[in-house]
Amino acid sequence: MIPNTNDTKKRQQNMVTRTDRNKQLCLFYAAGPGDIVSTFSFWQKGEDDPHQVAVTYSSLFFDTCRTLGAKGVAISCCPRKDSIATEQFTVENNPKSPPGKGIAFHLQQIGYVREIIARAKAVDADYLIMADATGHFFPLLWFAPGSMKLIPSLHCTLWPESRKSSPVQKLLSMLNRNLFSKRATAILCISRDVRRQLHEITGGKTVPVHPFIPHYRKELFEQIPPPPASQPFNLLYAGRMETAKGIYDLLDIARKLRQTGNSGIVLHLCGTGPEKENLRNALQEQGLSQIMQLHGYCARPAMLRHIAESHAFIVPTRTSFEEGFNKVVAEAILAGRPVITSSVCPALEYVKEAVIEVPPDNAAAYFEAVIQLTASPQLYHQKQEACKILRKQFYDPGRSWGAALLNIVKSQPHG
Repeated sequence: MIPNTNDTKKRQQNMVTRTDRNKQLCLFYAAGPGDIVSTFSFWQKGEDDPHQVAVTYSSLFFDTCRTLGAKGVAISCCPRKDSIATEQFTVENNPKSPPGKGIAFHLQQIGYVREIIARAKAVDADYLIMADATGHFFPLLWFAPGSMKLIPSLHCTLWPESRKSSPVQKLLSMLNRNLFSKRATAILCISRDVRRQLHEITGGKTVPVHPFIPHYRKELFEQIPPPPASQPFNLLYAGRMETAKGIYDLLDIARKLRQTGNSGIVLHLCGTGPEKENLRNALQEQGLSQIMQLHGYCARPAMLRHIAESHAFIVPTRTSFEEGFNKVVAEAILAGRPVITSSVCPALEYVKEAVIEVPPDNAAAYFEAVIQLTASPQLYHQKQEACKILRKQFYDPGRSWGAALLNIVKSQPHG
């Protein structure tokens, strides 16, 4: 008797299904540069990472694995090498080698992603979720096994939104196209700007895109008092001390404040970075240290204190920067503080009613917006009231990265 080929195939498929059902679901997360080992230590105790204001993506990953009863493996490229393992989780900080320049940089990016893929294969991961800060995406097409479900996690624009993509970015887009249009199971995407760029790369044929926004605990911001009624008017910048983040535009604003005799406005800068000392020296040389004050790195308690003492935020990111959502904008809204920023920040379209929008890369326009906000109590109150409505979206767990990831995994068959 000749065996029925279709019956044989069905028996083989059933055998695979039974094997899959006996295997614990495994999610592998390449998390980017954060100290996820430290975050996991707090998560185990039922606590949020006190070094971060937003709920971290890694803790949302751990929550998702716990909800699914899945094994979770998370690896970051944090420079602080460390690891921790439990019965359900393996969490590791695995630093990258020092970055090179030119082709050496791109080879390093490819090499690190190949290492991530090898680690995911070694634990027989069903899903590989990879944050954009891990490295180039296209090696996933070349080296990941076909059975592994791939989920790129996009936290920044793929190129500066206000500029055309560079030749290098055009090449990367071409190499990434099939991942974003065919191979990936789904894409996690932080903003509509990023989604528009994905559609541009794929010609509108992108795999399912699952949007998310940063997630926060309501109780953290409930403790922040209303802005102080007394002068000076404190304008807060929180971020990296980098030229592309607009810190020298803030220096221009400080100069104009002195020139125009606006002594009732003070700029406060929280953060560190490569330009911190250069900026400090410039402030001292120009006698602007009282108008523009540098506070350096601020842990959560200090940051919350500066927010409490502030009246508004300023986010002057320049068009040369590949901006993500920019959580600082969300945190300003949650604290009930209006924001001055430009369209360079993708967060703008989520909170527009609480923002004074200015043209990008225009220090004079930022200065005028500062004067406008401080001179009009009616405008300031209007923007404050908008914050109360807009803040609700950032407390909604259903719009978080973790909820989006959970929806993707639940939508897929697992034997």
